Amino acid sequence: MPQVTPFDNILAQCRELFCERLATALAGMLDKADDALIALESETRDTQAQALYREVRDKALPQRDKIEAQFRAQYLREFQQRTNRAKKIGVDFSDADLPEIELALVGEDDLNETLRFNAMTARLRQYCEEELAALDQRVGVLFGDAGLQSDDNPFTPQAISDAYKQTCSQVDTNVEVRLVLLKLFDEFVLDGIRGTYRAVNGLLVQNSILPKLRGMGALRKESAKPATTAAKSDEQDFFSLLQNLMGKSQTGAAPAVPAPAGASAQALSAAAHASVQAAPAATPASGPA
Repeated sequence: MPQVTPFDNILAQCRELFCERLATALAGMLDKADDALIALESETRDTQAQALYREVRDKALPQRDKIEAQFRAQYLREFQQRTNRAKKIGVDFSDADLPEIELALVGEDDLNETLRFNAMTARLRQYCEEELAALDQRVGVLFGDAGLQSDDNPFTPQAISDAYKQTCSQVDTNVEVRLVLLKLFDEFVLDGIRGTYRAVNGLLVQNSILPKLRGMGALRKESAKPATTAAKSDEQDFFSLLQNLMGKSQTGAAPAVPAPAGASAQALSAAAHASVQAAPAATPASGPA
């Protein structure tokens, strides 16, 4: 059994901080969901949409405990898979991401749901571009891999999205209800994740993991709410998508937003790796970096 290193301890602290913040954000969403759904029901004259919102309130929200427990369990599973892949531990074909094969095998409703989750992931990645670029470099130090791929970072937005998608699939619902749950997550959880990334970066800095980063100047720019234009577009076509799904008619795919490329930290990685070996672990940061 491999010996636990100071880097493993720091990674575990980051994981717990991240999970705690995600759980708090999800709980906040569920606290607001009932009122939000009542408001949506009162604002539309579409009887199918009204019935759908009532169904979410009557069938999905009572499963709150299951949703919260499943989300944590599914995220920890995604976290471990990516950690194993980054460390080259037990990687095999069954653990690989196979989006092309998955898209080829799913039905129309599942395809639309997958595209919606992918669009949310792209918005989150774009919104948190600077924080993720820094986090890729710092987590790369923990793994001893200065060129760590973004998708192998266990804190990647894809891990959050995949965990929530799997959570929704475990709830006793249909695809229309799951899309409403996705919309609630998009509305009430995404904004808080940027602060969570900052908190994890702050914890890593406290533990002397790349306190100074190179190549970040180009990413330091004013950020608005996740892909504001795309979000507005989603608002416009969300109800039509639900109607199309309920009518089993053809619907278009959401536009994809390209993921940013993370900068490398080859010059700093080795020095940080050596300095932290002797450094004591700090207590988790509670606020954004």
